[in-house]
Amino acid sequence: MATVIWSKKAHLEKDRLYLNGVLSFGTSIANKTAKKIQSIEADLEKYPAMGFIERLLADKTRHLYRAWHINNRFKIIYWYDEDNDTVKIVDIWDTRRAPQNLVSRIK
Repeated sequence: MATVIWSKKAHLEKDRLYLNGVLSFGTSIANKTAKKIQSIEADLEKYPAMGFIERLLADKTRHLYRAWHINNRFKIIYWYDEDNDTVKIVDIWDTRRAPQNLVSRIK
């Protein structure tokens, strides 16, 4: 089983997503989203290559970035380090943002 590691930025985005969810939609919806993220994390431990290749980051040569949708608005951006059997979550991306901004965030 792979180890899942959250970058500082991704962890902050996860917290921000939860807090905005509480303020905008209530605790019940925010908790449902948090459980969905936990479920995705558990799946990534078992199947680290399950996400789709993030085409906005496909030209990056350093890593093969993948994404997994949390819901219609947000997706987890990660890459899998096969040598260390580690999933590195680098961001939670709001899909309403300009696509070119994702590339600049993942440097």
